[in-house]
Amino acid sequence: MTNSNLEELKSMALTNPKKKILMLGHDQFGESTTTFKQCEFARDTYDITYIGWDYGTPKFELPNVNVKYISRESNLIVRNLRFFRAFHKEIRNGYDIVFVKYIRFIALLRLFNRKANFVVYVDTLGVMQSRIKRFIFDFTLKLELSFFKNIALISKGIGQKLGIKKFHVLPLGGDCYATNKKEFERLSLLYVGTLANRNILETVIGFHRFIDEQKRNDLPVDAEFVIVGNSYFDELKEIRQYIIENDLEGHIKTTGYLERNRLHPFFEKANIGVSYVPIRPYYQHQPPTKTYEYLISGLPVIATKTAANVEIISDDAGVLINDDPESFFNAICAVKENKNGYDSDKLRAEYEKHTWQRVVNDNFIPLIEELLV
Repeated sequence: MTNSNLEELKSMALTNPKKKILMLGHDQFGESTTTFKQCEFARDTYDITYIGWDYGTPKFELPNVNVKYISRESNLIVRNLRFFRAFHKEIRNGYDIVFVKYIRFIALLRLFNRKANFVVYVDTLGVMQSRIKRFIFDFTLKLELSFFKNIALISKGIGQKLGIKKFHVLPLGGDCYATNKKEFERLSLLYVGTLANRNILETVIGFHRFIDEQKRNDLPVDAEFVIVGNSYFDELKEIRQYIIENDLEGHIKTTGYLERNRLHPFFEKANIGVSYVPIRPYYQHQPPTKTYEYLISGLPVIATKTAANVEIISDDAGVLINDDPESFFNAICAVKENKNGYDSDKLRAEYEKHTWQRVVNDNFIPLIEELLV
């Protein structure tokens, strides 16, 4: 590159600087896959600053993304006042877009920063087991969204549920964790995700029945089930206890929580993904990230037939089931019966449009560009 070309580029950079995007969230940077991937694939286009809590866990870094952490020291009131004060102060530094992942009472921040160009992003409704708590969460969410002109939702279903007419859809994406061609002579099931309120023990019971049926019919027990995940409750303990009590250690493995960079070997070995979400009204429109990641990685999926999974999974991409052990057992039998009908390369090609890079390029960046006009 000549000196004149270099000077020309410097001149262009001065006259056309990157637009400044401020991203606000209650997660420590990297803990929310969605905002992390939005930053990862938009950082070359925009000057991005992210502010969130410091939970004291290992910190993720992305070159060209400025991350600021807020201490959680002191009591609930003090630290939340510090949280919103830090947001308010940073907004005053002047940003072209303030992108907020919904936080309770965020409307107050909007009222104190009327000139800021906000877009508020909602990726979940209330999913608490208590009906009253879900009602309060959803009512408060809808009320606070009324203060914002620009609203982005994870799916159309959430917009319909909240009765919101004008919004943008920012869908989920997924990472590709495996590129090998899958063979299906031996079934290798994989569940990755939280165990909290997902009733994953039901899948273990269904898989246990499949193992027993194989033995009863003098067939080789050519199947395994790996469960990656944990929760703040006792689900993992209950699953492990069931495995031990029924002598299933040779067929079912649990790993606890694993970071994303440790998932590749599990996806490489597996050939069937499990996307098991209880079929409840409050889960219907929550697209599971792992459904996309299984399919992008070439794994057919056994998935409960929530509205979100029904929309995602095509006829040749897996089996949709009810949320009970019997249905899970029947799904394993169906997958085994149809083992020659699955093609991992075709699945990757069909779902490539749902990779995070495509989702950010096709949805997130166009939204930001529209709001910058």
